[in-house]
Amino acid sequence: MILTPGEFSKAFEEIKTTSLTHSTCKLVIFVSCLNVDAICAAKILCVLLKRHLIVFQLIPVVGYNDLKTKYSKLDEGISNVLVVGCGAMVDLESFLEIDVSQHVEQIDASGVPITPESSTTEPQMKLTRRIYIFDGHRPWNLDNLFGSQMVACFDDGSSERELQSQKSAYEALVAMDDEEEDEVEEEPQFDDLASDSEDELGGRKRKSEDALPQRKRLLLENEKIIEDYYNQGTTISMSAAIQVYSLISTLGESNIDYLWLSIVGTSSLSSDFANTYESLVPLLKDEVNRLQQSDDRAENTESALDSARAKKADDTALRVDKDYSLFLLRHWNLYCSFFYSSYVNSKLQLYTTNGKRKLNTMFARMGISLAAANQNWHYLDINLKKKLHTVFRKNLGQFGLTDVIKDGFVRDFGFHGSLSAGDFVEAVTALLEYDGELVTQDTKTRPPTPEVEDNAKDIRTLIQRREAQFVSNFWRAYDALDDFELITRGLKIAKLQQQFIFDKGFEIFQKKMIKNLRIFRLVVLKDNFATNNTVSDHSLIPDFGNSDSIEIKTFSSNTKLFQNPLILTKLGNWILESCAELDKSVLPLVIASLDVDTGTYLVCGLPPKYPNMKGVEEAAERITVLNTFSLAFQEIAHSTGAKARIDSFESSMIEIRKDDLPMFLERLSLSGLV
Repeated sequence: MILTPGEFSKAFEEIKTTSLTHSTCKLVIFVSCLNVDAICAAKILCVLLKRHLIVFQLIPVVGYNDLKTKYSKLDEGISNVLVVGCGAMVDLESFLEIDVSQHVEQIDASGVPITPESSTTEPQMKLTRRIYIFDGHRPWNLDNLFGSQMVACFDDGSSERELQSQKSAYEALVAMDDEEEDEVEEEPQFDDLASDSEDELGGRKRKSEDALPQRKRLLLENEKIIEDYYNQGTTISMSAAIQVYSLISTLGESNIDYLWLSIVGTSSLSSDFANTYESLVPLLKDEVNRLQQSDDRAENTESALDSARAKKADDTALRVDKDYSLFLLRHWNLYCSFFYSSYVNSKLQLYTTNGKRKLNTMFARMGISLAAANQNWHYLDINLKKKLHTVFRKNLGQFGLTDVIKDGFVRDFGFHGSLSAGDFVEAVTALLEYDGELVTQDTKTRPPTPEVEDNAKDIRTLIQRREAQFVSNFWRAYDALDDFELITRGLKIAKLQQQFIFDKGFEIFQKKMIKNLRIFRLVVLKDNFATNNTVSDHSLIPDFGNSDSIEIKTFSSNTKLFQNPLILTKLGNWILESCAELDKSVLPLVIASLDVDTGTYLVCGLPPKYPNMKGVEEAAERITVLNTFSLAFQEIAHSTGAKARIDSFESSMIEIRKDDLPMFLERLSLSGLV
């Protein structure tokens, strides 16, 4: 069932009415735990529910099997299930093995449940549980949209406009199935044939046979429409956080805090789903301008982030401001921010000697000494900061860096300072990626991580340990959304992990580990790849020698770092961007990382990156790049009999047994499915 924006407020009132209780919890939120956008959406929902005094339980889930297991353990009294950041692409009723008849009760005309003692002439049926989906993954599973009264999908209205042919085909196929069932039920039995005349029976057969070709043609046409829709590839076309914010807007309860979380969630899509992000930016800008009062604030300027305006402890203003495609510029230095920016690094090919020379030349052209470029942003000359925008615009274009300056969103955090939405995303993402422990002065109470024996070798146990770590990372990232101290630590970790990823990326290019297999590029990270587990330039590592130190356990775990889907995806996307600038070929990438403990490869399929995609006028109408690996991985794994595990909410992720990888890749390269 589709819920359009005009139906959001009614849906929430239904959720509220059926969830309010003084004794038990009747509402559960399942949220994808490795998805910044989903975490922001869940945070907004939790704050909203608390304001309405609705008791709820928040449950992070790692993958579909985890979702199914935890759903099966729900109490029968749960009235509402909210699924955030996942669920859109699978038939939830079938996957979760839901018997809808177990969630139906009879009510009278006034809505009161009917008991054996009560009597009524016209009983009505009412669902006692509903499942609501907040998820931007596409394509939609059409059973969720058009075939279920129990599953409700929050949508921006695009599905009704864009899926008319799919809806008609779906309804036609359902009608055909119903007709077939009716025909089977009405087919005369052997004993009845004697009472029918031969002419009657023969006429019925001829009529049925005449209709067969027409019926078969319609069946094939409609099946083709549905098949083409599912086979087009996967993407994210909407931010889950924006979906939740739209719900809040219809309730008239929007505020700066909700909007900031929506912006952070949407900004997390900017690198991998640029089209989606750019389509939402104008809406977010309008909303910032609508909500943000400006009577006691100075106008935005190019250097507004560092202007000398008066600070207040409770100053949490949000504004549209100039931002840069540079990595954590305001929390590092100019040189490192350029060098570790995926955009700049791929454009200048900084993994080559010539590229590094070009970077030094660029700073010279801008009139910025290397000493100044390596100076921490906070201590950089204020006059240079003020003219930085002009210097960039004047000089960077000749190096092909036409998209360094962009509009972004910045929020003040009182005396702590200011953060752009992009930097905030990097910090939260780093906390999701980081497997070490953070020592904080105010550690929040969270559900304990299940303990697993250290010497366990069973593959299921090892997978459980890894998933438990992902859940632990989720709570850390969730808490960071309103904890500036955690965000500060996330910024430090982000710098370290970015250095590590780039070091390994450089190694991949230097050792020529990228292979072209006709229809895609391939990178395989074997067990000896990450034995050198330190970053190359130790002078770049922040000083953790104080009482609030962070132990970087990540770098002592060899290839474990690349068993985190977020980090493997980040490395893969940087490789794609660099390859596109290097040889201009447009090919997708398969990157596989070995887990020596489980003897399996984590395999990620990524759609191609187009060369010069940013800042080129001809690319004004950007192409929506769909990921076709989802269907390909499933079909190849099934046809080859490879021992594989497809459990991630990102359907282009698969785990394959080490011995099966060569055969899997060979079939994939010959399949034509990519």
